[in-house]
Amino acid sequence: MTNDMSIGTKIRKLRLHHKMSQEELAYKLNVAQTSVSNFESNKTIPDFLVMQKMCEVFEVGFEYFVEKENEKYVFKKNKNNNIVVGKIEVLNNTMPEGILENMLKRIENLESKILRQ
Repeated sequence: MTNDMSIGTKIRKLRLHHKMSQEELAYKLNVAQTSVSNFESNKTIPDFLVMQKMCEVFEVGFEYFVEKENEKYVFKKNKNNNIVVGKIEVLNNTMPEGILENMLKRIENLESKILRQ
């Protein structure tokens, strides 16, 4: 599966890979079959709770649906236990291993210091 597919195309490919009908997926997500059809045709985007359930059903992370070739997303919980989404721009794959993780740790440390003030 390529990274530049729409969310709807990714949902359809996962559903077909799991040999599931739209009706079966709708039942597992507790939505109408027409909702699944609308997701797959990119007429609507699933809300957060439906996406969370879809990730469980297909055993994938949120990043599967939102990542593009030059983007990466990080999902964290803040001090109020709300989910925060952060986008990381990936310029190329020549960065030495561990550099990105180190940068993220430094950013998190700065965030925590700012929040304490």
